[in-house]
Amino acid sequence: MPTDSFNEHSVVCDKTAFKYYRTPPRYLGACPAPPLFEPDPRYRKLRTAPLITEVLGLPLHVLTDDVKKRSHGETLRFHVIDPELRLGHTRETVHGFRLASPELTLFTLSRTLTFNQLVMAMYEMCGRFTLYEPTQRLEAELVMRNASELFDGWSRVVSESGKPTSLWSRPPLVSLAELKDFASEIEGTRGARLFSRAVDCVSGMTASPLEAQLSMLLWMSPNLGGWGYRNIQNNCHIKLSKSAGLLTDMHSAEVDLRVLSPDGTQEWMLECQGKAIHDRVGAGTRDALRATALQSMGLNVTMVTSSQIHDQDKFAVLLDMLSGKLGIPFPDKTGRQIIAENNLRADIFGDWLALSNEPTPAELKARRLNNRARREHGQAPKR
Repeated sequence: MPTDSFNEHSVVCDKTAFKYYRTPPRYLGACPAPPLFEPDPRYRKLRTAPLITEVLGLPLHVLTDDVKKRSHGETLRFHVIDPELRLGHTRETVHGFRLASPELTLFTLSRTLTFNQLVMAMYEMCGRFTLYEPTQRLEAELVMRNASELFDGWSRVVSESGKPTSLWSRPPLVSLAELKDFASEIEGTRGARLFSRAVDCVSGMTASPLEAQLSMLLWMSPNLGGWGYRNIQNNCHIKLSKSAGLLTDMHSAEVDLRVLSPDGTQEWMLECQGKAIHDRVGAGTRDALRATALQSMGLNVTMVTSSQIHDQDKFAVLLDMLSGKLGIPFPDKTGRQIIAENNLRADIFGDWLALSNEPTPAELKARRLNNRARREHGQAPKR
């Protein structure tokens, strides 16, 4: 098959695949398939296809197994990868071309994202949330089709003022176990060590960026900017007593983060109170009732706000509380570890939506140097 064209055999990856996965099915369904089966000199028809102009953008990142076809063109950008890595890791799309699986997409993203950003992308794809902002043209198309509220398993989160946000709730795209299996499968491949280290920085499935940010700060090692405490559980299901269930009209409750003492004999529940996903109409009341129900069972619950996580002084108070209540020995950080935390915070509290943006040449060079510096000495990567 020709690898220098975009056709039904093409497998999109990297930023292109990430954008495709971020797009709610209702918007993808509003875009016709791009021209794949007809001559298209200089990609004129491809460049003006609605799926490209409204969703994927340019360049399109495409896999190839031919080193000679590696390119950095304005329309197509080919990424060389061992064809064996594709086996079982591509998916069909409704638009005719193929799509790298979530785990293969993340692996190709490891070449263009910083390490912290790669971990963020992993939390997103393993989690029950994504970030997406439709174009005005695409939004108008859905309104015309009366498909804005189409049930596709995705729901747009609104702010407490009722305004739609860029945050969406949807089922997880890949599990942490699947990422770990893929990391084992690609062992020895160039970039596998970095990918595996990033997977190790994911604590579990989260339901919002705020939960992911809190988890990264607690879970990641001090050398990477976190606090290195791993006795935590994300979105833990707690069976409610009969009386507690009366408060919530449910038999169980899902706690955002369960923190256990080092010996596992004590626990503390943390409930995240974000400005979007938790503060929308009615959510605050439900969160308060759930916390009351858990407290009625003798469980300790602390509400954690976005401000408490963003502000380092306020976050230190939260760590002191957990340390005092659960006996957690949080470390005294070195100068380098403090710098690492500042860098981590700059990434996770930055524009999460911009993860799918194309980097400038200067940003791409800086990211490659950043990731190269994180690789352990003695690695002998192979293509």
